[in-house]
Amino acid sequence: MNQTLAKSPLEKAAVYWELMRPSTTCLFFLGILLGAVVVVDWQAALSVKGLLAALSGTLVGSASNVINDVFDMDIDRINKPQRPLVSGRMNISEAKSLWIALNITGVALGFFVSLPNGIIASVSVVILYLYSSQFKRQLFIGNLVVAMVVSTGLAYGAVAVGTLGDVWFPIALAFLLNVGREIVKDLEDTEGDRAGGADTIPVRYGNTAALVLMTIVFTTLIAISFVPYLTGVYGRWYLFLMTPTTDAIILFTIIRAWQLQTKENFYRLAVLLKVAMLTGIISIALGKLQ
Repeated sequence: MNQTLAKSPLEKAAVYWELMRPSTTCLFFLGILLGAVVVVDWQAALSVKGLLAALSGTLVGSASNVINDVFDMDIDRINKPQRPLVSGRMNISEAKSLWIALNITGVALGFFVSLPNGIIASVSVVILYLYSSQFKRQLFIGNLVVAMVVSTGLAYGAVAVGTLGDVWFPIALAFLLNVGREIVKDLEDTEGDRAGGADTIPVRYGNTAALVLMTIVFTTLIAISFVPYLTGVYGRWYLFLMTPTTDAIILFTIIRAWQLQTKENFYRLAVLLKVAMLTGIISIALGKLQ
C-alpha cells in the first residue's frame, strides 16, 4: 500500500536513515574500527584517521544499501513492501541523489585518510553498483561479492592506520558469516526473487540445496573460530565470548533453519546473524586487547 511522500525535513531525514539501513550501517562502522584495533590498538582505531576511515567506509556501504533498493523495487513489492521506495515515502530521484552524495563524501574522505583508502573506496563504489544492478541476480555470485566487500571493511580500517598485519583471520570469519547470512536472506526472499527473475540457489535448486550449503559454510566458520585461541593470537576472553555468543547463534541458526522453513523464520534468523556479527566484533576486540 502506497504511503504519503515524506515532505518535512524531519520526515525526509527519517526516511533517508531507514533507506540506509541503520543496523547494517552501525556494523559497517564497528567492523572498520575493528580492523584498526586488530593491527594496532584501540588508540589507533579512535584516532582521527581511524574514525574518518570508519565514516568513509560507512557512507559508501550506506550508499550501496540505497542503490540496492532502487534496483530491487520489483522484488521488494513482494518481499518488503514497507521499504521507503516501494511504499511511496521516497521517490527514485531522491534516492539516486542520496546515493551520489553518500558516495562522493565517502570517497573524498577515503582519499583524505590515505591514497590506498581512497582507491579501495572508489573500487568498492563500482563493485557495489554492479552488485545491485547485475551480480545480485546471478547464481551465488552476488552472495560472494557482498560478503567480500563487507569483510574488506576490516582491511579498510587496517590500511587507514598503517598495515594489514593480523587482519586476515577476522576477514575470513566475516566473509564466511556474510556468505551464510546471504544464503539465509535468499531463503527469506525466494518468492520475490522468483517473481523478479533473480537466479538464487533456493530459486534454482530449492531450499534443501541452499540449507546444505548454508550448513557447510557455518560449520566451517564454527570450526575455524577456535584457531586464533589455540594458536595464541587472541586471549581467553575471545574464546569465552565467541563460543557462547557468535558460535552459539550460528549453531542455533543451522538447527532452526532446517526445522522451520518459513519466510518469517528466515527473516528472524537473518536479523539474529547481525547480532552474531556484533558479538564477533566484540569477541575479537577483547581477545586482541588481552
